[in-house]
Amino acid sequence: MAAHQPSPTQRPLRRLIVFLLVSLVWCAGARADVSFVPVPEIILDPNEGNTYGVMGVWMFLDEKSEIQYMVAPDARYNATKGFFPTFRLYGYPTPLRRYSIAVGKSTTKDENYEVDYYDRGLLEGQAFLRAFANFEQDSTERFFGFGNNSKQDDEANYTSRNLEGWVEPGYWIVPTVYVSYRVRVRRFSTSAGQVSGVPFLTSCGPMATGSFCNPTNPAKRQMIRQTNTFDRGRFPGHYFSNRLEVGYDTRDSIDLPSQGALSKLYFELADRALGSSTSYNKFGFDARGYVPLRGERKNPIIALRGTLDYVTGPRDTPFWERNTIGGRRSLRGYGGDRFTGFNRSIGSVELRTNVYQRRLFGVKAELELTPFVDTGQVWKGVTESPVDSLHWNYGLGFRFIVRPQILAFVDLGEGNEGLKVFTGIDYPF
Repeated sequence: MAAHQPSPTQRPLRRLIVFLLVSLVWCAGARADVSFVPVPEIILDPNEGNTYGVMGVWMFLDEKSEIQYMVAPDARYNATKGFFPTFRLYGYPTPLRRYSIAVGKSTTKDENYEVDYYDRGLLEGQAFLRAFANFEQDSTERFFGFGNNSKQDDEANYTSRNLEGWVEPGYWIVPTVYVSYRVRVRRFSTSAGQVSGVPFLTSCGPMATGSFCNPTNPAKRQMIRQTNTFDRGRFPGHYFSNRLEVGYDTRDSIDLPSQGALSKLYFELADRALGSSTSYNKFGFDARGYVPLRGERKNPIIALRGTLDYVTGPRDTPFWERNTIGGRRSLRGYGGDRFTGFNRSIGSVELRTNVYQRRLFGVKAELELTPFVDTGQVWKGVTESPVDSLHWNYGLGFRFIVRPQILAFVDLGEGNEGLKVFTGIDYPF
C-alpha cells in the first residue's frame, strides 16, 4: 500500500510547524535566559471585525535582561477570515540592528508573509540599510470613493493581493543628517472580498448595483458612471519606483524615543518608460518631535507629528497608489483608508505618560497612558489648501512597553463615525 501523502493544504501548515520548532530551538540555544508571557487577544478592528485568540510570547534575554530575540506565534479566529495562525520572530542582535519575520495563513483566502530589516550601524555607523518584502491577501479591505467628503454609505469591500519589496541604502552626511535612495517594486490586484453585507468592489457599469455605484446624489451617480471610478485600481497594476530622501534625526532611540526630532523630505518617481503601469510623481515632508517634561524624569512626553504628502499623476493613477488617511497610523477615529485622494495632510499630538512599572515574567514591564488628538484631510490639486476641511478625532491609547525595543498598543479613537479601536506593534509615529 502506498504511503499517505499530505494534501496541498496540509503542506504549508506542516512547514510552518517545523519552522516554528527550529526557530525555538535555535533561539533557546542562542540565549539561556527565557521569559514566557501568554497573551489573550481581543481585537476590535473597524474593517476586520471582532477577532479572538491567544498569543504565546517567548523572550530570549541577554545578561542585562534585555530582549535579544522574541518569538510570538498566535492562533486567532475571525468570522470573516476564519482560523488564522501566524508565526512571528523579532530579532534585536545589536542596539542599531533589528529584523522581523511573519508567516500567516488563514483557512479562507487571507495570508501574510513579511520580512523587515534595518541596520543603522554599517560602515562603523556611517551608513544604514533598510529592506522590506511582503506578500499579503486581505479580504476585509475597504474603499469609499475618492475625495475628502466620501460617504460612509458608499463603502465597498474587496480582497487586496499585494506583492511588494523595497531596498533603501543610506549614508550619514553628518551624525544627524542622512541621504538615502529607495528602489521599490509592487504588484497589486483586487478580487471579491469576504465581508457579508458590504458590496464588492466592481466596475460601475449601467447594470451595476450597490450604494457606491448608485449613490443618492444624481450628479455623483452620473460622474461615477462616466469615469468608471472603480476601474482606476480595480485591475492588476505593477510599479517600479525610485525615491530620494534627505532626513534629519536627533532621536535618542530608534524604537522608543523620549526626546529629539525626525524630519524627512522625499521625492519619488514611477514612469511607464521604466516599466510601471502608469506614471506619477510623489513628494512630501514629514516631521516628528518628542519633548520630555519634568526634567530628567522624561515623563510625560509630548509627541507631535506633521505630514504633507503629494501625488501628481493622471486620472488613471490607481487608488492604491494615492494617499489615504484613516486607521491606526493616521486618523484613529476612522477606519483604515477611510479617505482617498491625491494629496493628504496629517497632524497628531500625544501626551505619553508612564503610569505603572513592574517586573513581570522576568522583564521590566511598563504601562503608558496616552491621550491624543489627530487631524487630517485629502484633496486633489497641489495648490489647494491642506487645512481648509480637516477631519478631527480624539482618543486614549494604552501602551505596553518592555525597554529598550518592545511596544504594543491599544488605541481608542472617537470621530464623526463612532468609536474605533486599533491594536498593533510600535508607536503610531
